[in-house]
Amino acid sequence: LVRTPSAYDAPDGVEVAGGTFEDAASLDAALAGVDHAYLVGASSPQQVELETAFVDAAIRNGVQHLVRLSVIGADQPGIDALRFGAHHAALEAVVRESGLGFTFLRPNGFMQNSLGFAETIASQSTFYSPMSPAAKVSYVDARDIGAVAAAALTEPGHLGAAYTLTGPEALSDDDIAARLTSVLGREITHVLVPVEAAREAMLGTGYPEWNVDGLAELFAFYETGGAAGVAPDIEQVLGRPARSYAEFAADHRAAFGG
Repeated sequence: LVRTPSAYDAPDGVEVAGGTFEDAASLDAALAGVDHAYLVGASSPQQVELETAFVDAAIRNGVQHLVRLSVIGADQPGIDALRFGAHHAALEAVVRESGLGFTFLRPNGFMQNSLGFAETIASQSTFYSPMSPAAKVSYVDARDIGAVAAAALTEPGHLGAAYTLTGPEALSDDDIAARLTSVLGREITHVLVPVEAAREAMLGTGYPEWNVDGLAELFAFYETGGAAGVAPDIEQVLGRPARSYAEFAADHRAAFGG
């Protein structure tokens, strides 16, 4: 489902439907004859409203199984203190109450987000963030999330499941610098910056203020160690270990100037 099908270069065998969450008729057209759907929504103040519209369309069109990208800890007490987490908790409730068959994917932070630092890593061998050594996160490779989603959509046995998706280890940004140093063969350093400086930098590059404030909440949560847990679910679903950060870095060596 894309806003402008003519602008999307679809792989062979992929049928593209045009539409938006805001347009109920376009959702009905896209979901006609569909029995499994994968729902991924963007973080925004309207996320609950927009994804609920998709759930309603899935009900109207007889979808049997909805796989929804949620977030780690969406079922845990205190998640409402984080705006991103609160939205995911609310949407999990919407799906549970819908009567649809469902599978929830609850990933931790994506390894791919560190590609946002690739320019300074390539040019300066340095990256900047407000994350101290105490902020360890069991980052997950988004390709593993995709693989679990594909399994949930195409294989039996996943109805009603909720999978916590993490990498194999919890890493601070200093640890990430060490992994990049090993993979790239040159010293990569992490420079700790104040949260307010990071906030102003994100606003300066066009990030919406609502999202920037949500990231500041997330950074503070990471400092508590609350995102350091490692889960076995990827290996249980896929029959292989989750990708490590070193594997991710090696696969994206060119982006980091390697």
